[in-house]
Amino acid sequence: MNQTQSQTFGVLIPGGVVRTDFTATDASGTKFALTLSGISGSDISTVSELVFFLLPGVSLPQDHGAMLYWQIVSTPVSQGMTPFSSSPTTTDFELVGAIANHKPSGVFRTGWATNEILSNAINSPCGSVVTVNLGVSIEPQANITNIGAMPDKTTHVAKNIAMDLFNYMQSFDTGSGGSGNMVVPKNVFDRWMTRFESKFRLDPNFYNKDKS
Repeated sequence: MNQTQSQTFGVLIPGGVVRTDFTATDASGTKFALTLSGISGSDISTVSELVFFLLPGVSLPQDHGAMLYWQIVSTPVSQGMTPFSSSPTTTDFELVGAIANHKPSGVFRTGWATNEILSNAINSPCGSVVTVNLGVSIEPQANITNIGAMPDKTTHVAKNIAMDLFNYMQSFDTGSGGSGNMVVPKNVFDRWMTRFESKFRLDPNFYNKDKS
């Protein structure tokens, strides 16, 4: 990595300011963190996407990329208590996406609007102070490719949408068509499209998620 400047990454939530104040969290200089301040509570769930990028003049080590993660920190607030007066609950980091020298920026879906843990924290009966931490890990490109953090988008998206359609059609098949054939209702495509559009409105990235 280019060591001539202290900041390496930038992140932008649409409508907000560019944040570049990631701090190194280990001696190797391959792990970084940033707390999303200035946005909390229900506002977090309205953020559908963010932009993650390398700053101008910065390059990562050869054949490496930067993987972006996020986690929730939720601190319950009971009557008579002030925020952070009780122990916070911290979730595991979840992958957002990755960038590299050949792809120095990307717009990534957060999925926060439909995240159950985040929703529960925001709607906790006792009230909670909810913040989001971002983490960055510089990893070999092979590792990033293996976990699908930087896929060929055209092929990857087409494959997942086709698989969603196939699974939907298969759910109607009674087996009466014999081996290798599928019997489905005539309007199956219209019904699938209606279902797809409904799911897409709730989570525009649903078809990219691991179905395992």
